[in-house]
Amino acid sequence: PRARGEAERAIQEASAYREEVRNRAQGDAERFISVLTSYRLAPEVTQERLYLETMEEVLRGVQKVIIDSGDEGVGQGVVPYLPLNELQRSTRQGAGQ
Repeated sequence: PRARGEAERAIQEASAYREEVRNRAQGDAERFISVLTSYRLAPEVTQERLYLETMEEVLRGVQKVIIDSGDEGVGQGVVPYLPLNELQRSTRQGAGQ
């Protein structure tokens, strides 16, 4: 009975894992189709959104200030990174000397 119980538990865990993987894959496929549809309607907007979402994920947890210079600024398409926290630290260290 003990072995049968353990076998049944292993089967149930495997079945639950299979469902989890299947649901995750289905969700990923639906998200891709949604992004593809958005891209076909407005490629530039979708590219910009994907870029900003990726940067948000990559820079999460980093103290930062990002300044967008707009269409008239130098380096169109580039969002400059300004490390204000490092500048503040160096200013404090200079004042403490």
